[in-house]
Amino acid sequence: MGPMTMLRLVLAAALLTAPLSILPAVAHAQAQAAEAYQGRTVRDAKGVVLGVIEKVVLDARGRPAQALVRVQGHPSAGLRSLAVAGLVADAGGFTTPLTKAEFDAMPAVQLDEPAA
Repeated sequence: MGPMTMLRLVLAAALLTAPLSILPAVAHAQAQAAEAYQGRTVRDAKGVVLGVIEKVVLDARGRPAQALVRVQGHPSAGLRSLAVAGLVADAGGFTTPLTKAEFDAMPAVQLDEPAA
């Protein structure tokens, strides 16, 4: 086997394994993106606290898509689902264009918890 053939084989092997080597880094970045939302406060446009982001649902590409918000002052009211694209980051968390009345009127989200 000549040196050029060997070089081509080494380059081909490197190209085939490169995507596998970045998967852990991508998964870590996606987890960090979700964590950036969790625990943050969501307010309406007037600054009224609506709740706190409890969980983030990722899209098929692993990017944050939905923020599940625990209703402020009513923990038994369940979670409300807000599109991450509709949230605007501010110093205290996030703001949504929804009013408190609109947010409170949203149906609660029921999560399917994995069986233990």
